[in-house]
Amino acid sequence: MAWEDLSKERIEQIIRQIDGKKMIKGKILISPAMIKGRGDIFLWAPVKKTVIKVSRGTSVYVASYDMDERDRILVYDGFNLFAIHPDELEEIGFN
Repeated sequence: MAWEDLSKERIEQIIRQIDGKKMIKGKILISPAMIKGRGDIFLWAPVKKTVIKVSRGTSVYVASYDMDERDRILVYDGFNLFAIHPDELEEIGFN
C-alpha cells in the first residue's frame, strides 16, 4: 500500500491546527487546500475501505504526498482520511 508509513506527527499537527490547540515550537504550519469545483465528489477512504461523498469547496490538509497506484494523495478534512488526485486540489494558504 502507498500509505503504510503514514507520519503520526504530521496527522497530530493537522489535528492541532484544526482544533486550535497550542502548537509545538519549531513546527511549521501545514497549509490548507480546497477541493476545486462545486457539488459533490465521491472519494476512496482507505481507512474505512469505502467510498465517501465529499462536498467540493471543503478545506483539507495533505496528510501524505506519497502517491498510490492511481496517482492520488492522502488528505484529511477533520473527519475522514481520503484519497484524491492532486489536480483536484487548490492550495489556499493562510487567510
